[in-house]
Amino acid sequence: MDDLTEKNRALITSAFDGLAKGDPSNFMPLFDDRIEWQVMGSSAWSKHAKGLDAVTRELVGPLFARFAGPYLTAAELIVADGQHVAVQAKGNAETHEGERYDNDYCFIFTLRNGKIVKVVEYMDTILADQALGTNN
Repeated sequence: MDDLTEKNRALITSAFDGLAKGDPSNFMPLFDDRIEWQVMGSSAWSKHAKGLDAVTRELVGPLFARFAGPYLTAAELIVADGQHVAVQAKGNAETHEGERYDNDYCFIFTLRNGKIVKVVEYMDTILADQALGTNN
């Protein structure tokens, strides 16, 4: 593997090591100001947010506001190739209403200069709508 592949794999691995413990301190700083995050599907949570403010306001903020405690996301598989890192992950959380939100994910990260510039997220959108309700 080349140096770029290994550097990007290490950044995302470190981020998910923290996320598995509910600690986003190695993840959030990786977001580039121009990050784009697209949640695929046709649920209330499916969106294409552009820019750090939009990602925070439209996706991250509303999601974390739904949880009664920490949101744990454990990587099950990390595959890297140059600027792209794919992560198969399992979420673990409970909503304020006591609903379980244990979703399965596939994230495709694109990194440039050590920052995440794009995320494409695949998940169980029916579970998201049922457990989380709408994301206005």
